[in-house]
Amino acid sequence: MAEVLITLVIIGIVAAMTIPTLIANYQKKQTASKLKQAYSIISQALTMAQAEHGDTTTWDVAGIYGTSTDDTNFNHKDALTKFAAKYFIPYLKVSNDFGYKQEKTVNYDGPYSPVTNNYVPGRGSFKYRILLSNNILISVGIGTSGCVGGTNPDGSCVSTEYRNIIFEVDINGFSKPNTYGKDVFFMTFDLRKRIFEFLKGSDNNKQVYLNYCKGDSGSQFCGYLIFLDGWEIKDYYPWF
Repeated sequence: MAEVLITLVIIGIVAAMTIPTLIANYQKKQTASKLKQAYSIISQALTMAQAEHGDTTTWDVAGIYGTSTDDTNFNHKDALTKFAAKYFIPYLKVSNDFGYKQEKTVNYDGPYSPVTNNYVPGRGSFKYRILLSNNILISVGIGTSGCVGGTNPDGSCVSTEYRNIIFEVDINGFSKPNTYGKDVFFMTFDLRKRIFEFLKGSDNNKQVYLNYCKGDSGSQFCGYLIFLDGWEIKDYYPWF
């Protein structure tokens, strides 16, 4: 009897040590797989839109490209609604078209930062939100350029312009954790260069993006790190 109990205790200890690792590895594989799927879906939609409507320089995108961010006449809602309705939604399998909404008005709890777990205001404000049939939530926004016309003495930009489309993608929809780098990732589409890619900086060094991904402020670049690692979430990736 004593030997049986000892064996059971050992089995219990081993299970307690290995099961969490197995679960984490499964979650990582599922996350990487769903992220790759989301990336492919958006890429294919944009490719089909160009095949039907021609070069993006001819698209009617209501001033999204090249408009100054200081232009008070620029209508974000109209621009994003027109882009989504004509160049994006027709090439997707959509289960719910929420339209131009704030996350709170569609009962989305998030997004959150990965380290401090704080709610991130501003980044998720008004966007065009779509839930796909495979439960991927896509929030479409407008991105800006770097500095236009140089910088001021204090290092700030003289001006900035709207340049691209930003896709904030929650790979498991409304399910938790709704956190950057965990289930929320960012992709971008340049309307002139016609380049679709993960949101990233000018550097392609993996260590740079790993450092970004370890903090709150750079967590929007985590998707690019997974991409650089061949659609895998490595052991060094900051996980749950």
